[in-house]
Amino acid sequence: ADTALVMGLLREQLGDISRRFETIDTTPLAAASLGQVYRARLKPPRGAAGPGEPVVIKVQRPRIEELVRTDLAALRVVARWLMRYKPIRRRANVPALMEEFARTLWEELDYKSEADNAEHFAAIHADNPSIYIPRVYREHSTERVVVLEDVEALKIADVDALTAAGIDPKAVADLLLEAYFKQIFVAEFFHADPHPGNLFVRPQPF
Repeated sequence: ADTALVMGLLREQLGDISRRFETIDTTPLAAASLGQVYRARLKPPRGAAGPGEPVVIKVQRPRIEELVRTDLAALRVVARWLMRYKPIRRRANVPALMEEFARTLWEELDYKSEADNAEHFAAIHADNPSIYIPRVYREHSTERVVVLEDVEALKIADVDALTAAGIDPKAVADLLLEAYFKQIFVAEFFHADPHPGNLFVRPQPF
């Protein structure tokens, strides 16, 4: 999406962003189908020395709700047509699957829900100092904008960088497996998008 349009949506959601953010890098850090992510710094508290806290701002693409609504309407027509075919009709209720997909998609568009999930994960792993969940800045977040602590570090899939930093990739894999076992079998609430862009490894300070 055009950066000017995204920044316009950010102002629409948060008002005078210069009162909230010291800097915003207008080059997207990441871009996906529903939103874009920008690196920024919060405005430091009055009287505080030094720069503000580093954060990432996730902003929905302009007009995304309208586009999703149009696409879902088209998919519902396709789902009804698919049910005309007996082999498909015998094996799946395509319209029901379509409605489940639509429900989860609308949930994904609600960034307040995303903020809730991040805080829930923090609570799940609060007793493990080796797992860190980024802080949510609720005071700067809305249904279409979420501001999170910037925790970018070594990418979990960059084995050479991990090894160079003195980190055992096997220990990282064991910790990740432990985290997922707890999420699935204890908390029954798990992270469903564990790609390398969402997982980082921070070397422990000596």
